[in-house]
Amino acid sequence: APPPEPVPQSPEAVAVADGFSSIVAHLETLPLNGSEKRQLAEGAKGVDKLKEKLTYGGVEADVVNACHQLCGAVFARDYATAASVQLALVNSHWSAHKDWLKGVKFLTQMAQKKM
Repeated sequence: APPPEPVPQSPEAVAVADGFSSIVAHLETLPLNGSEKRQLAEGAKGVDKLKEKLTYGGVEADVVNACHQLCGAVFARDYATAASVQLALVNSHWSAHKDWLKGVKFLTQMAQKKM
């Protein structure tokens, strides 16, 4: 079978991919201990998996919107909102998206500690 075709990305999907990538990039510039480096690596893997799913239309619009809200909350340092959005995603979409949700959780927790 031919590989799947990339789908056009909504502005929110682009913002989510860019937002999570910039959180990873920022955290990579900070001094991290061994376990934090492992968490960041898991977070970066999760972001890569999310971006791949976005590219091929594998993420529902409501999940994209929730991720957009989560990124915005992290950038605003509103970690209570970020945690509640992340928890809602896990509770509602774990089976379909556990491959990247775990990494996003690590990123959210690290951002709270480090940003």
